[in-house]
Amino acid sequence: MEAGLGTVSRIGPGQLDAVLVVAEPSAKGIDVARRAAQIAASRAPVIVVANRLRDEADLAAIRAATDGHELSAVPEEPVILRADREGLAPIDLDPEAPGVKALLGLADRLADMLDSNEAGRRG
Repeated sequence: MEAGLGTVSRIGPGQLDAVLVVAEPSAKGIDVARRAAQIAASRAPVIVVANRLRDEADLAAIRAATDGHELSAVPEEPVILRADREGLAPIDLDPEAPGVKALLGLADRLADMLDSNEAGRRG
């Protein structure tokens, strides 16, 4: 989906398995993430991805603004920036990099959530 609030506000309840709200640690990024998480919460489970974290203060600011939502922390990661510049997958450059590990953990969490949702539908 695209960035911003428009798309999430047009989605109806039950149309999504989950909503990832990516929050950058800037005043504007945190405010948009807070508003998006509030809107999305009535439509699907929300996971806030606190992205490009430089320190605990960045994480604390995002956590405070998106209180109550599941949070996945992704540190500022040079490997991810390098992969983007080179058109590669970060996991191919360094699967042990902290940012890559954080993204793999998020992928596992989403897979578990989807498996759980699918099992509930089969019932």
